[in-house]
Amino acid sequence: MVAPSGSVNCEEFTKSQELLKVVRMRDDMVNDRNWKVFNECCQIHFKSPKNE
Repeated sequence: MVAPSGSVNCEEFTKSQELLKVVRMRDDMVNDRNWKVFNECCQIHFKSPKNE
């Protein structure tokens, strides 16, 4: 994991790590939602290059 730049105490570092976890969870949820929308709406129109 990456520490914030500058002089940081342990409490600030812990807070930054917790924030990073929240951001990653949000990104995972957005990615999951994108795949759900793709599978429900777009997949019938998608032709994989392997199947050609």
